[in-house]
Amino acid sequence: MRSILFASYLLLALPLSAEAQSQLTPAKQAAIPAVQVATIKPSKPDESTGIQIQGRRFATMGTSLIDVMKYAYGVHANQIVGGPEWMATEKFDLLADPGTETRPSSDEMKRLVQALLADRFQLTFHRAKRELPVYAIVTAKAGPKLTKSAGDPNGIPTVGFSPSGKLGAGNATMADLATFLQRYVMDRPVVDRTGITGRYDLSLAWTPDQPPATDNPNAPPGLFTAIQEQLGLKLEAVKAPVEVMVIDRVERPSAN
Repeated sequence: MRSILFASYLLLALPLSAEAQSQLTPAKQAAIPAVQVATIKPSKPDESTGIQIQGRRFATMGTSLIDVMKYAYGVHANQIVGGPEWMATEKFDLLADPGTETRPSSDEMKRLVQALLADRFQLTFHRAKRELPVYAIVTAKAGPKLTKSAGDPNGIPTVGFSPSGKLGAGNATMADLATFLQRYVMDRPVVDRTGITGRYDLSLAWTPDQPPATDNPNAPPGLFTAIQEQLGLKLEAVKAPVEVMVIDRVERPSAN
């Protein structure tokens, strides 16, 4: 299995088409800066997957449209309904160079990516509610074991992940942790039901269900045990009404 490392996010958008702008409120339109350079091209075969910052630029490698939507809208793939198969199977490299000197907030970044998808992929959808299997993060009986972050409370959460069984997050809320788990680890959406506020630096190590053979007696436990022992949290399998995105229109990205 390929190792995947995700760094902090800086996501930026092209100037919007009239159709894309019509999907945004005036306040959101004002919050989206112009971009100097933006390219989308097919990935090379077997290219590793990642999202990273290159100076002031945002870049992805080997990402599908579903991958980018998971970040931009904070959803699990199970919450994206309909659309053609290529949304999950075709991989793209995205590069965006901002026309601003300051880094947007986390919420602004997500809106920037949403605008890029609307403009270059002609993505439109409507929202609906469906009852789906989910994992709920709750506080374990012994209480949480969390390290308060010293980062900017309005700053960008960061995350690093490896499918060998490691996830680290910085300046992250419990909602961020839920998003990271559903994006990289879990086979269903994850919701935060801890009631814990604030931002934390988190480190989690576990042994995947199907790891390479190992005789290491010090190997970490499985995910469900690890999250309880290391973070003082629990994952409970439940069913809950979840918002889904029903695809109305999407096209392969327009030429650069």
